[in-house]
Amino acid sequence: MADDRRITNVEAFERYVAKFRSNTEAARRFLLDEGLDTGTDDLGVLNRWVYRIRSLRNKWARLSKGQKSSSDGTKKAFSDFQQETFFIPDGTDHDRDRRSASIEPTVAGSSDDGNDVQEEESTSKITPLDELSPRHTKRRTDALFSLLKEEAEEQKITTTQLLGFLLHRENYIHDRAVAAIGLKLFHKETITREISLDEGLFMLSTYKLGRTGYSSLRQELKSRVELPPHYRLMQHKDTIMPKIGSLDPLPGVSISVKESVQLHFRRLIQQLGLQPGKYTMTVKEGLDGSGRHSVYDQKGNVQTHNMIVWMWVALEVYKDVPVVNADPSLPSTSTSANGRDKIWNEPSPSSPDAARPILLVLGKEDKDLLHKIVPPVDAEMKELQSSGVKLFDAEREFYLMLEFHRTMNDGKMQKLLLGRGGAFCILCAYSDEDAVQEDNIKEGFEIGNVDIEALHALYDDLAVDGEVQCNRGDYSERVGLTQSPISTLAIQTFPILHALLRGLDYCLKIVYKLKAGVTAWIQNSKQKERVDVAKRKVQEYIKTKTGMTVDKPDPVGAGGTTTTGNIARNLLFDPAKRQVLVECVPEKSRKDGRFTPSMHQILAHSAALIDANDSTGLGVFSEEPLEHNKKNLRKYRELGKKNFSECQSFRCFDKAVD
Repeated sequence: MADDRRITNVEAFERYVAKFRSNTEAARRFLLDEGLDTGTDDLGVLNRWVYRIRSLRNKWARLSKGQKSSSDGTKKAFSDFQQETFFIPDGTDHDRDRRSASIEPTVAGSSDDGNDVQEEESTSKITPLDELSPRHTKRRTDALFSLLKEEAEEQKITTTQLLGFLLHRENYIHDRAVAAIGLKLFHKETITREISLDEGLFMLSTYKLGRTGYSSLRQELKSRVELPPHYRLMQHKDTIMPKIGSLDPLPGVSISVKESVQLHFRRLIQQLGLQPGKYTMTVKEGLDGSGRHSVYDQKGNVQTHNMIVWMWVALEVYKDVPVVNADPSLPSTSTSANGRDKIWNEPSPSSPDAARPILLVLGKEDKDLLHKIVPPVDAEMKELQSSGVKLFDAEREFYLMLEFHRTMNDGKMQKLLLGRGGAFCILCAYSDEDAVQEDNIKEGFEIGNVDIEALHALYDDLAVDGEVQCNRGDYSERVGLTQSPISTLAIQTFPILHALLRGLDYCLKIVYKLKAGVTAWIQNSKQKERVDVAKRKVQEYIKTKTGMTVDKPDPVGAGGTTTTGNIARNLLFDPAKRQVLVECVPEKSRKDGRFTPSMHQILAHSAALIDANDSTGLGVFSEEPLEHNKKNLRKYRELGKKNFSECQSFRCFDKAVD
């Protein structure tokens, strides 16, 4: 028999196991490099070799662990194992048949030779790992697992990270999805198939899903992602949504402004990880009427096509920080407007999803109904502005101050709230005749000549039996006051969206007149016919050049015209499209004209308002969220159950809160 090659140290087996892993081809190449020709390419024979190496490796691991024991028997066994010599058959031809039957290392002088033969026979056919029981699977992979742990410790990472990297490396070319999972494990990122309750509520609200639709979607996606059940979403919604109350005896519903603000700020605390301290939140709010709602014939329904909706939008959150004063005569620290750090701002302040409802009541926007609903809400807002809100989150105390800006109102609602039904401009005391005087234009139009307190005082002086007497030529004294002011909060800006729309209407009206050759602002019947013809030509030209339909009745029958906010922005702010509008004007100039209230507000007050807003645009104060949500409320009523009015209001309000 040929001489056998001997391996006289156990570390050699570590090299074998590290090379083998589960790749028998690599094991065969490694043996050839060592001068050990296995004499066969039979996978079963090579697997038995690997299995035997792993068995010896497990024995080595157990004895290494036992060396730390104080038992003399354990120490002796470890010492004997270190001194054992392992025999590996050489690569001679006359020994090839024996190796083909069983190629495995043997322990010289071992008394367990018979057991080794039995073990060889029992492992002649290795069962695939995925067919073994959990117990046997664990036994077979113990050696590999030990190696992975040792390698992870050496690389100063966790075993999970090492496995994740190997998974990423193995599948990077062929299966990017599996490779991405491995990379997340390597970077210690959480891997979960379960959607959170907040994400589930977002899906439910954004895609307008009912219980049946959501449950069906949950079943369809069950194999890919785990959506929380509908009842859990409703339970979670009750914890983060304000309670809706009735406006009895009025046909409407409302929620507490304080509760709504507290819940919103608590969500920001959790999302941003805010620390206890004093904060300030700026808020825009407003109310407006919504018409053209269907009237259903159920018993108890309010017979009206109109409703009033009141909403607010959180714009920015600041954290108050101490400011050190350079003047030693002043306190060492103070908190001022300059001592605030902006920590959050609403990314889409004009989105309907950013708006939070306060009140919804059925009825037309008139002074009688507004006198009933506005004062209680105004009183709550003034209290919040003066005293702030103290709230606790996880036993941590936060103090929140609020700044309300009443900007989400159209011109009609502003005049009703201020009682200035005959006013030309709600920001100043000038009349329409004063607004076109050259001297006044040069001097400018000061904002704030008529504040809310002065209006209430003026009404008390002018009212007789609750009515304001209106006479010709008394505008300078009355400043357009026609009734009792309703609002107790100041209105500090003009309606941004409606000013844009009315501004485009003003431009189009001038273009129509110039196209028709009419230079008078007030036109007779013949001139009106010429203007109508010119109007159709201008509309066709704009449609041909830009594809936009302007100043035509809404084709869907919802009222209004096709001139929307997006149309106005595209036509006025895009230079190429604005040039199309200019091309409609002949090379003539008008001799007579006047400013509309919206154009006066834009031209006379925009600069001052922008300067007061830290030299930034006024789009953040737009009433677009409220206008868009009026369409949503109309849709909620039409697609929902046609039951009595109060139940409909609760359901619409609940949808708006979502």
